[in-house]
Amino acid sequence: MNEARGLFEQTFATNYMNLKSFLSSQEKAAEQALELARLVIQGQIVEASLIEQWSLEMYMKYNVNLDIIKTPVLRLDEVSYWYSPKLLLGAFFWTRYRDYLIRIKHWDQEAVDSIDDSTNEIMRSLGNPNEIHSFDKRGLVLGYVQSGKTANFTGLINKAYDVGYKLVIVLSGVHNDLRAQTQLRLDEEVIGSRVDREGKPVGVAQIYTNTAEHIISTWTTVERDISSEPTGIFNLNQRTLMVVKKNSIVLESLKNQLEYQKNLFSLDIPVLIIDDEADQASVDTSKDEDPKTINKLIRQILEVFNRKCYVGYTATPFANLLISAEAKTEDEGKDLYPKDFLVGLPKPKEYCGPEEFFNVEEDADDPRPSLIRPLRNADIEVFTGIKTKGDADKFEEVPPQMGESILAFFLTIAVRNLRGQRNKHNSMLIHTSRFKDVQSTVKDGVDKIFNEITTQIQYNEDSKIVKAIKELYEEEVITTSRAWPGKIQEFNWEEVYKELRESSKKVRVFEINGNSKDALDYHRYKEDGLNVIAVGGDKLSRGLTLEGLSITYYFRNTLMYDTLMQMGRWFGYRKGYMDLCRIYTTAEIASNFEHLAIAMIELRREFDRLAKAKKTPLEYAVKMLSHPTMTLTSPLKMRNAAVSNIIYGLTLQQTRIYDNKETFFSHNMKVTENFINKLSSQFTKTHIGSGKTGYYIAREVEVNSVLKFLSEYKTRQDADKVDSSKIVNYIQQVNEIGELLYWTVAVVEGEPSGKSGLEKFPVQFGKFKIDSAVVRGVKAEEYNNQGQDKIDIRAIVASRQEFIDLDQDAIKNMKDKKEMRMLRRKENGMLLIYPLHPKVKVFESISFSEKMVPIGIAISFPDSELDVSKIYEVNKTIK
Repeated sequence: MNEARGLFEQTFATNYMNLKSFLSSQEKAAEQALELARLVIQGQIVEASLIEQWSLEMYMKYNVNLDIIKTPVLRLDEVSYWYSPKLLLGAFFWTRYRDYLIRIKHWDQEAVDSIDDSTNEIMRSLGNPNEIHSFDKRGLVLGYVQSGKTANFTGLINKAYDVGYKLVIVLSGVHNDLRAQTQLRLDEEVIGSRVDREGKPVGVAQIYTNTAEHIISTWTTVERDISSEPTGIFNLNQRTLMVVKKNSIVLESLKNQLEYQKNLFSLDIPVLIIDDEADQASVDTSKDEDPKTINKLIRQILEVFNRKCYVGYTATPFANLLISAEAKTEDEGKDLYPKDFLVGLPKPKEYCGPEEFFNVEEDADDPRPSLIRPLRNADIEVFTGIKTKGDADKFEEVPPQMGESILAFFLTIAVRNLRGQRNKHNSMLIHTSRFKDVQSTVKDGVDKIFNEITTQIQYNEDSKIVKAIKELYEEEVITTSRAWPGKIQEFNWEEVYKELRESSKKVRVFEINGNSKDALDYHRYKEDGLNVIAVGGDKLSRGLTLEGLSITYYFRNTLMYDTLMQMGRWFGYRKGYMDLCRIYTTAEIASNFEHLAIAMIELRREFDRLAKAKKTPLEYAVKMLSHPTMTLTSPLKMRNAAVSNIIYGLTLQQTRIYDNKETFFSHNMKVTENFINKLSSQFTKTHIGSGKTGYYIAREVEVNSVLKFLSEYKTRQDADKVDSSKIVNYIQQVNEIGELLYWTVAVVEGEPSGKSGLEKFPVQFGKFKIDSAVVRGVKAEEYNNQGQDKIDIRAIVASRQEFIDLDQDAIKNMKDKKEMRMLRRKENGMLLIYPLHPKVKVFESISFSEKMVPIGIAISFPDSELDVSKIYEVNKTIK
């Protein structure tokens, strides 16, 4: 019966996925697929009730009539109609890969459908490989860090071969490890050439083995990249795949060999070049007309072909969109600007990204416990003094919180095993320096404490280490898991300790850099799972996947969007153990990451909005550059960008970073007192709904009063979110077109809760007085180290407070904040003033009183008709 059930499902699945590509509804496709499935098992004795049960299971498992999230696309021109999913009906490579994902890897149908839809959108943007005329298509695919971009371009390659592309070149990072990892993946999931130790097929060959007409040749292997000496003469008129490192020697050799082939065989084939991590090494950072080597060689390789497509994949597209759109040289041809299309991959189901780790909505009421564990001075001092590779000997022993992070990793493995996730990969990342000598010294220190921990776990239940693990489990792990959304299974210490004694025997410590022979070969351990503490630097900071990453100890920092985001390897799939994940890092890095996470989410939402409006890649670059947070990418990559203003339409701006100086707070208190006193006669007190928070609201305040206040109110000079001078500049710009002429101003009055442990704190603004300041920053204590020159209080605006000026019935069922901001008239701005409770721990270094408290502000902006092109150029090369 199981055999009949398997045949029934296989027949249904294959035909359903083929039929729904061109039938008018999923329902019709499912009906026909079920009919074919019933015919296949007609000769077997199966009760009708069982067939009906199987049919229902097919509808549920394959999400019949469940609409997937459509892939957002920005294109320069109208979509090309040469490509249709109907072309893949019965196609060999895509069908095999799709069936492999479902039947062997057991992916959800929804995830496979998402890859199908997004790769169809990319295919529509490419040139027709069967055309004899030349084409040159350049585009970029925007994904998420560690979100499955490889699975997506694997699907794209399979489809490309099905429709007629002959040569696919994958540019895979700058390190051998990542190139080998990608080659192995494509050997299994495109070429179908791998077998296990017993000679049995691995990968897509488990679905269909290759026939003579479906052979894909390859110039590269897991062990071998392109070399200066060709290993043989290949006929590039047949399907060929190359996985190539972005290295000048390798790319030079590839270019020479392709030119030789072209001259020898009069080669004219369609080529698809996929650039994984396209913002790394590929972007031209030269200051003169001669391009940088990697960029130059990629362009020269493209110039070998008349029919070519370049598709970059990245989670951080900033540098790529700032490439000169007109740059062109005689030998290299056009630069790699994604002139034709941008495709945004939907966020995958169960992917844990910025929203899961950070409060990206900047909601002061966010109830989730933080997974960040800010480093204290004892750890910070160890690494602050290590500035060069010669400082390696300054690392003498593992500092306290690094030791704690290792204990947390042991606990994570044990708890995952008890939750039924046994034999899964578990990884911990320790990244403190880019210098290999320092990494080696850190690895030696980790080895030493690791051996001590495992020995005590095995042989001394009453040791200090075991007691520390127990305390960490009961006071930290359990409390976080209990507060995490959803029902999470809990285990007593005796169960956990018993599991620790077994699982700790299987943990290994690797050094991942050019000095070490250690390799993160998860494939080798796929049956039993690899449990590894990986100590490294740049080699671990981009592209290379850390399977089952749960604990990160991270010290490096940068203020550039792309570098910072790519170094955050903790994003990915964390099903069933997200509550166990921890990031040990400095308060400053944690704060920068949270700001970056907020910016990334806002920019991604802007991408989706512009895609619906059928805008171009350039118009997304406009919005990207106008975002008021941090440096997008390195200055060399931004040399074509010229920004003179920020666009604040449909955003909420709230101050959360303040100078840790009494003069800073006293100045803003005085400025606010003057502003409030001028409006005192206009204020009326109100409460919204059943909430206890009070609001003193003044309506129809003229813009000049608001501008004077904002001009005098100080924001921290290097604040990466709110800059009062830029906000003033923007308001003045939109005033010229009749916007933001009138304002609602609200002073927020606090009502301390029992949870905070704080009493009411009255605040006196001259003649105007409120009963209590607003309690904010209780959770922010972990983000603030003693002696810092700034205070990060995190979010100050609680849920929906920015909309107290709107019709509450109209927004009652609305969830999208941008949609709610669109309800506000363009003439009206919303300014909230927060007198902040000074007894919160983060403010303890300043002497406050009821006549001088910290003042936070927030501004909710409506939409705007401002013509962006009149304010600044996004890319100086585009007219």
